[in-house]
Amino acid sequence: MPSPANSDSMPQAPGARKPRRLGLWIPLGITGILAAAWSAGWFLAAREVERRLDVGVRTLASGGIAVEWSGKRLSGYPFRLNLDMTDLRVDAGSWAVRVPQFEAQAFLHAPRSWLAAAPEGLTVFRPEGGGLEVRGRRLLSSLVLPEAGPMRLSAEGLDLSFSPTPGARPFALVSAGRLEFHLRPGPGDRAAVFLRLEEGAPTPGRLFADLGSGGGVSAAVDARIDHTSALRGGTPARALAAWGAAGGQLDLNEAGMTAGQTRVSLGTTGLRAAADGRLEGRVTITAARAPTLLATLARHGVLSPTEAAGGIAAALLLAKDRGDDIRLDLDLSGGDVRIAR
Repeated sequence: MPSPANSDSMPQAPGARKPRRLGLWIPLGITGILAAAWSAGWFLAAREVERRLDVGVRTLASGGIAVEWSGKRLSGYPFRLNLDMTDLRVDAGSWAVRVPQFEAQAFLHAPRSWLAAAPEGLTVFRPEGGGLEVRGRRLLSSLVLPEAGPMRLSAEGLDLSFSPTPGARPFALVSAGRLEFHLRPGPGDRAAVFLRLEEGAPTPGRLFADLGSGGGVSAAVDARIDHTSALRGGTPARALAAWGAAGGQLDLNEAGMTAGQTRVSLGTTGLRAAADGRLEGRVTITAARAPTLLATLARHGVLSPTEAAGGIAAALLLAKDRGDDIRLDLDLSGGDVRIAR
């Protein structure tokens, strides 16, 4: 019989192969690289926000507006940029604003579009009236900063209350159901401005309360402004003076107010600013119950008694009865309001 073959020469049964883990590590590696790149992008974006904030503060300071805060925190990783500030103060000299808690947020993929809120309200310091505390169910604003061109700004307040600080003068309104403001840039260095007030409750004894016999107040303004890039210079008066020097003008497409039974609408083309920042030009006013309106304006110092008397006489001559709408032209100059002759 043939001898059995040498065991060393016999073929070996294939052993179990060692599992290959490369297919597992590749997705993990790609995920890690993407996470690291995303993290780096977030921190770069956060640093850019810090840089732009510092540049903006220095720019405002050069124009006479001081911006300060007691605390600042930037968070929101990985998808948002959250900027929280404590005791934010903006001081333009004659006007100032203090926000106890300021919260702003932008998504990482849209770092030029911000939403902001003041959950604890804010305090406005008026040049003559003093401090005014503003509280509301909602105080929100949105700001879009394009790479080129002017910004877009919107602000909205719901269920607002207005309370003067101790020793300050009362505000014209005690509360308002809704107050909104919009600034929309347009072509040719122009911009549209919209303002709307709804369900305003006037302060007793103040102008709006006397005009409407205590009734509710509502108002709307739709204006167009040219030479908007010239509105620079820090304080509002300096910005308006620079705008006026550049030839800036304001046109009112719509401007009206209702206070109780009193209705007033305004119209103007070519309203401008003088060297001291005060608006000047001619404004056409259309109003019901014009004699009562003019007498009330005189009583609150908006018109002089002589001007009011002349306007009342003209209104009585023009109107068939006291309920007719009367149209009068008013000239604004040097801070004074005069009835055009």
